[in-house]
Amino acid sequence: MTMRYQRQEIWLYLQFPLLSLEALLPELSPEQQSKPIAVISSEKNTQRVLCCNSQAGAWGIEPNLSISTALVLCPELMTLSRQPEKEQQQLQQLALLAYSFSPVVILPNERKQKSNNFKFSTRPLGLWLEISGCDKLFKGYNNLLQALAKKLQDQSISSVTGIAHNPMAAQLLCQPEFQCQLPTTTEIQQQLLSTNLSQLDCSTYQQQSFKRLGLNHVGDLLALSRSALSRRFDHQLMDIIAQLKNEKPFSARRFQPANSFRDVIQNTQGIFNKENLLFPMKTLLQRLCLYLSARYCHCRELEWHFEPLIGEAKTMKVQLSSRHNNWSDLLLLSRLQLERLELPRSIEQITLFSNQFIDVPQGSFNLDLFGEHHCSEQSSELIDRLNARLGIDALSRPTLNQDYLPEQASSLANIDKQTDDNPNKKSTAPQPLWLLTEPAPIQIRNQQLYWHQPLTIVSGPERICGNWWQTEQQRDYYLACDSSGARYWLFRETSSQRWFIHGLFS
Repeated sequence: MTMRYQRQEIWLYLQFPLLSLEALLPELSPEQQSKPIAVISSEKNTQRVLCCNSQAGAWGIEPNLSISTALVLCPELMTLSRQPEKEQQQLQQLALLAYSFSPVVILPNERKQKSNNFKFSTRPLGLWLEISGCDKLFKGYNNLLQALAKKLQDQSISSVTGIAHNPMAAQLLCQPEFQCQLPTTTEIQQQLLSTNLSQLDCSTYQQQSFKRLGLNHVGDLLALSRSALSRRFDHQLMDIIAQLKNEKPFSARRFQPANSFRDVIQNTQGIFNKENLLFPMKTLLQRLCLYLSARYCHCRELEWHFEPLIGEAKTMKVQLSSRHNNWSDLLLLSRLQLERLELPRSIEQITLFSNQFIDVPQGSFNLDLFGEHHCSEQSSELIDRLNARLGIDALSRPTLNQDYLPEQASSLANIDKQTDDNPNKKSTAPQPLWLLTEPAPIQIRNQQLYWHQPLTIVSGPERICGNWWQTEQQRDYYLACDSSGARYWLFRETSSQRWFIHGLFS
């Protein structure tokens, strides 16, 4: 049989066999994570093992095993109840990670996952990516797959993949490992036709029908005519077959990142010191950075909420003066500010929230020839650290004012105050960085300017006017020097014709 493809799309199905367990691990201490752990799911008043870690697997624990049998095999087994809401939160985080590799990410339909018409299943959750055309960014599909595998490994996420030319086939061809090499069209077709029909996500009744008809592989099913299929199988299976043949599009809503970020980690046993808070805070910041990377933006403010079992919650805001997409920098700033915060005796829940974002400007990652961007980033990091340690009210910065008189043209303002750093000043003449606290009078001796020693005019004048709405002041500024070459900035008042030294050049 020849398979018919309308166009050569490439779909990757990411499956997460330990998602139910890995979604609960952030709530456990490192000591607890090292023990044999199994996630338990209830099905018709029967508790069975849904998944387990490698330590439990070494004791012979495996999926679909009853809880009583599992405890007999491993009396030290730590059992955790399955929490679907935690799984969905983790799946959203993984969708964010996948979104940085492909603009088309599709999450499974929750309604189908919760259907009660199927037998107890240990099939893990997953998501789809269409990677067609994404090879240019990564210089090849194999490089894309390897980069994605490393990202998931860095997040301590177990994953396997299936690759095909449509989403349904990709899910059906999911392999027991992560594929880092893109299979050919011929290999995909052969794998699909030889796949056992027991892998199809359909009811027990349909599986029994396959056996009665002597159908063992997907190829046997696809070889039947449409009329023969419609007489024997229900509408749901007909939809699956149509999607496998590319006769029906895969109708699902694309994933889009939310406009704000909010994530929570709970610890029912309580966290009793600030040092132990850092591990869950690190996890939340890593998730935030995934979100920022997916949306291609930077955050300007973090908001932490620390909620105790009993008592009033504490809130901590971390304001950022520059772009940050590095969780380690954000953790350092949060840690510095956490030292100044008084917390309740025990923290049960930690929440991270952020909705203050700015888009990443084009070319922002390209360094200037003379490293000016790097210097700017260093100064911003210093401001953020001082802010976290001392508080925003302890910081100030020089700003330019809308005034032409030099002594009134600048002032100190709060570091977070929005000011106009480009006032309407048209002067292009050289001016010294340092001004005298008060202009010093200049004597005239033998028709020559004298201030500690004779001064000679080098250039000028430049007229500056100020306070026209009150008492207008006009000054003519000059550049002068003495016999040793030192340069001075001086002016003459037009009203009194008196001379003053206003600044000195370095």
